[in-house]
Amino acid sequence: MALFGAGAADMFKWLATGCTILGAGMTAADLGRRATGWGFAVLATGSACWLAAAQMEQESQLGLTNLVLLVLNAAGVWRWLVRKAPGHAAPQGAGDGGAKLRPAE
Repeated sequence: MALFGAGAADMFKWLATGCTILGAGMTAADLGRRATGWGFAVLATGSACWLAAAQMEQESQLGLTNLVLLVLNAAGVWRWLVRKAPGHAAPQGAGDGGAKLRPAE
């Protein structure tokens, strides 16, 4: 279990371990939209590394699990980092100098 002198699969496993721990901590800390989104990005990187190691070592269960997690983490990146927050639409009357629309009398 030595880090130095290890094969490529072991290097991917160590990187995946670090990314998984860091990403889970960032997501669980709930430090806001951007931090949560980046937490999902780090988790997605960890899933991709686990997937690479699983492919190299022909571990289909680990590969399938992390393929599903990669898709779920990508959805988390989309929701928290790419997509605008719901409810942040332009306020009514924006762009018209703040004038309120009134029904015609």
